[in-house]
This record gives sequence, structure tokens and C-alpha cells, in this order.
Amino acid sequence: MLMLTAERQRALLEVLQREGKVLASGLSRRFGVSEDTIRRDLRELDKAGLLQRVHGGALPRSSISVEYSSRQKESTEAKRRIGAAAVRLLHPGELIALDAGTTSLAVIENLPADFAVTVVTHSLPAATALAEHPVAEGIVIGGRLFKSARASNGVATVDAYRLIRPDVCILGAAAVHPEAGITTFDAEEAEVKRAMVAYASRVIVLATGEKLGTVSSHLIAPAGRVTHLVTDRDASPEVLQQLRELGIEIVLA
Repeated sequence: MLMLTAERQRALLEVLQREGKVLASGLSRRFGVSEDTIRRDLRELDKAGLLQRVHGGALPRSSISVEYSSRQKESTEAKRRIGAAAVRLLHPGELIALDAGTTSLAVIENLPADFAVTVVTHSLPAATALAEHPVAEGIVIGGRLFKSARASNGVATVDAYRLIRPDVCILGAAAVHPEAGITTFDAEEAEVKRAMVAYASRVIVLATGEKLGTVSSHLIAPAGRVTHLVTDRDASPEVLQQLRELGIEIVLA
């Protein structure tokens, strides 16, 4: 018996949630419809923001908020623990490129008062927090104001980061996926993050568990470029194992 379109799409999303990835060819066989029909379903579900289409199928789409003010209220305790755990990966005297974002801010908020590092950032909240730290030095990257992220953005920001060779890049991301890589919502934001990563000796990604195994629109870097992932204990064990197999050191906060 043929399923109605809405019923088939609900079932498709259930398969995606359960298996973490779907292929058009497999869904075609599973539901007894053509691949063209499945591709049309995937287009509609992608347009509705319910999944992320990729070549040959789809992956779960990151569901985190885009607005900084909204993200401030999400997973606050997990972000605090992640920030504190990330600090333990740092060493006094290092040059650190720090991303904008609420989890990255938690790193500055957890720096011990006698921890002397130099932090380069385009994040306005992080710059404010650095101004209150007794010994950490701050270098603020300018550019066009990206209001929803409370950060600098654009060509000037990218160019400034391209002149820096940091010991560590501490990076936030909308989504982390073993195959699709580290991704985010905004194209210009992704360009800034790529410049941050380009010359860093170590890349530490901070991501709460719900971001793992999901994908967003714009690539920052392949997952294999990451040296450390700091996440919480709600993260999927299966996804964590796939990331470990890429050589990423996992830190559970």
C-alpha cells in the first residue's frame, strides 16, 4: 500500500533521526517509490529546515538558535563545564585565537586569575570579559558588526586573522559531523572561522552534545583538521567513536 506524501516524509525523518544518515537509493527501496520522489521529499524537508540535503541523501540539520541572545539561554551549565574543560588544554604564554559564541565566552570566564595568555578575538562579549581579567592580554579584531553574533565579520576580520599564527584556535560550530565536517549557518561567519583555523597549530572545537552528528549550511573545516573536541556527556557514543577514529582527542566535560 502506497504511503501518502506527508506520512512518507514523517517516516523518512524518523529513519534519519534513528540512523543519522539517509541515502535516496535506500529510501527508494524502503518506501517503494522512485528516487525522484525521494529527492523531491528531501528538497521539501530541507526547505522546511527539517534536514540538510547532501549529495545522494540527507543528514540531520543543526537545530540550535542563530541569535546570540537566544543561545545565551541554551545549555548554560553544559557550556560552563565545556569552557572549564577547554581551559585545561591551554598553556600559559600561548597565543589563542578565540571564536565568537556563548561557549567560547565560557573559556574566558573560566581562565584562572593568574593565567597569562594572549587572546585574539572578534567577539565583543569575549573582549569585554578579557578587559576584566588581571593578566590575560587581549587583541580585538575589527570589521563589520555582525549584530546577531555580537562579533566582527567581513573581509577586514578575515584579513586580520590571516596574519596570525596562533598556538591554539578555540572554535565554536553550529554542527559537527564525521563526514560533513565542522559547519555553521552563515557564509561570512564560516569564512572568518576558516581564516582562524588556517594557521593554528591546534584546533579545539567546543560543541554541546546536540550539535554532534548534525550539519549546517557552510563548511568551516573537515573534521580531521580538529585536534580536540570538548563536549558534554550527552553526546552520541557512536558519533564520538567515529570522531576518535579521525584522530580527534575527545574531552567530556
